[in-house]
Amino acid sequence: MNKKTGKLFEQVKEQVISIILEQGLKPHDLIPSEGELAAKFGVSRMTGKLALQALQDEGLVYRMPRRGTFLADVDRSQLEQAAGSTVGAYNQEELAAGRQIALIVPGMDDYIGRLVVSIDRAAHRQGIAIVLRIAGTEEEEMAAVKAFAARRDIMGILLFPVDRKICGDHLLRLKLQRYPVVILDRQFNEVDFDSVSHDHYQGSYDMTAHLLSLGHREIGFIAGQLHQVRSREERYQGYLDALLAGKVDIQQERILIREETGILYEGDLERVKLIGDFLKRASGLTALVCCDDYLAMSAMNAALRLGYRVPEDLSVTGFSDHSMLEYAPVPMTTVAQPLDDFGAEALKLLLHRRQEPEAKAQSIRLQTNLVLRDSVSSPH
Repeated sequence: MNKKTGKLFEQVKEQVISIILEQGLKPHDLIPSEGELAAKFGVSRMTGKLALQALQDEGLVYRMPRRGTFLADVDRSQLEQAAGSTVGAYNQEELAAGRQIALIVPGMDDYIGRLVVSIDRAAHRQGIAIVLRIAGTEEEEMAAVKAFAARRDIMGILLFPVDRKICGDHLLRLKLQRYPVVILDRQFNEVDFDSVSHDHYQGSYDMTAHLLSLGHREIGFIAGQLHQVRSREERYQGYLDALLAGKVDIQQERILIREETGILYEGDLERVKLIGDFLKRASGLTALVCCDDYLAMSAMNAALRLGYRVPEDLSVTGFSDHSMLEYAPVPMTTVAQPLDDFGAEALKLLLHRRQEPEAKAQSIRLQTNLVLRDSVSSPH
């Protein structure tokens, strides 16, 4: 995490205080356990434990063996003061002048972590503080958006939405009020917001075209739910259009669309088995275009379990260049999403929206690039 928001357990501590304030918990009410905090914010149990210990050290909570953690006998002003102290080491004049931007994300993984760092660095260059909130459900997102929009010290919201293609009433209301909101890595179907995202279509098209250039014709595609996220639809369309441009027939049996919900994690045995069954049915495949690196890791594991050699028998590709790829059995070819300019472009859009509230919404698409490693070769 970045220097301004402090250590990870301190960020979780801030989130716990936010939960207490937003839910209106009273003294002696039960606080989420370290295990619940770990699951909610995607951190380790130790991080959750350290966050609760820090709150106990400040006298805000007390812990009872085998019963849990409870809110101490403190009033709301003490909690608000504690929440304010965790914003970071920013100049108080900047805070008083409202030089803060809210950043709401659905969780914290390698990609989102790098995105947060990019935004924080861009904001720091302009003397702007970032207030981070993790909202893993649409309900939590709605509560966070409403809370930040009501604060006079917040000059706008950068939002990485929970997976969906419909904006929701809470965002539509802000749109009508001309409140500055920039959508990160997503786009909504029915309402245009200022947004920054990567060119998912072109990344998938380029990867499929690269496989075609090596001589592959039997190229499969694996993705999660398409109807939830527009970026997945764009990656799927890039795959289809590259096949059509290469004069390769599109065959449905070579396509696997997973209808699971939730975040995809590597090592999911059920997913590995499902992909293994797909590979058995779609015999003759020489290459796979996977919609993300999690699926690519599972596809590689499934192929190796079936006795495939990667890449001699099956080339496998991913999307995002996640840091977990360093653990791939064979170094993974993937589509990288560079984030060097992401934060600067997001800040530029938000500041422009503040100055020109009536301006037409802008959508900035950042380029992707292929990262070629050992998991791809010409078909044998």
